Amino acid sequence: MAQQHVAVKGLVIRQTDFGDHDRYITLLTEELGKIEVLCRGIRRKRGRLVTATSLFQYSEFTLFAGRQYQLNDAVIDTAFWSGITGNIEYYALCCYFADLANIAAVEEQTAKQILRLVLRALYALDRQHRQPQAVKAAFELRLACLLGFQPELNGCGACGETECGNWSFLLENGALICDSCRKRVGGTYFSVSQSVLHALRYIAYCPDKKEFSFAVSEQTAKQLGKICEKYLLYHMDVQCQETLGFYHSLFDMT
Repeated sequence: MAQQHVAVKGLVIRQTDFGDHDRYITLLTEELGKIEVLCRGIRRKRGRLVTATSLFQYSEFTLFAGRQYQLNDAVIDTAFWSGITGNIEYYALCCYFADLANIAAVEEQTAKQILRLVLRALYALDRQHRQPQAVKAAFELRLACLLGFQPELNGCGACGETECGNWSFLLENGALICDSCRKRVGGTYFSVSQSVLHALRYIAYCPDKKEFSFAVSEQTAKQLGKICEKYLLYHMDVQCQETLGFYHSLFDMT
C-alpha cells in the first residue's frame, strides 16, 4: 500500500516506548479522532522533533498514512509542557485528564469535543493558574456531560420541588433529591450544600470555554471534587488507579 502524507494537529496524551529507540504516541485530533502514531528512532534524537512529540504538546504533525500512521515531522503549535511539569499538582492532574481522554475518546466526534475540553483544562492550569481542585471537578463533570450523563440539577428528580434546604445528589442518575423524598428513593447519595449546588449548576450549564472560569472555597472545592469524581468514574465504569491514585497521594503526603 502506497504511503500518503497527512497533516494534522493533535495533542499528545500518551507515550509508549518499545524496542531500543522507538515510541508510539497517542494523539487526540479534530480531523481523525484518536490515533496511534509510530515514531521510529525518536528516543535517539534531540531537538525540535522530540519536543513536539512530548506529552501534553499540541503540535502540527506530518504523518505517513499506510497500514499505520508513522511520524514524518512535527512542529509545536501550543506548548504546555514547561508550566505543567514545573508544578507536581498540575502534572498529576494532566496525567489524569489524559488517562480519561484516552479511555473516553472512542468515536471521532466525541474525540473532537474531548480534545477541546482537555486543551481548555491545560490552558486553565498552565496559563491562567486556575484553582486545581476546581479545574479537576469542572473537567470531570463536563466530560460526563459530553459522554451523555448530564445531571438534572433544576429541582427534585422525584417530586419536582425546586426549593429545599438539604439537597442530595444521586450518584446513579445525577438527579437532585429533596430531603422529603430521600427517605423513599434508594441509591447512593451525596449531601449538597448551596455553594456546591451553585458550582455544579454553573459547570453543567455554562457555555463552552467558560467551564473553568470560577473559584470556590477550599471546603466547597473538596465536596465538589468528591461528587464530580465519583459521578464520572461511576458512569465511565473506570478507576484510573495509577493516575488518580498519584494525584490523591500528593495530598496524603502533606
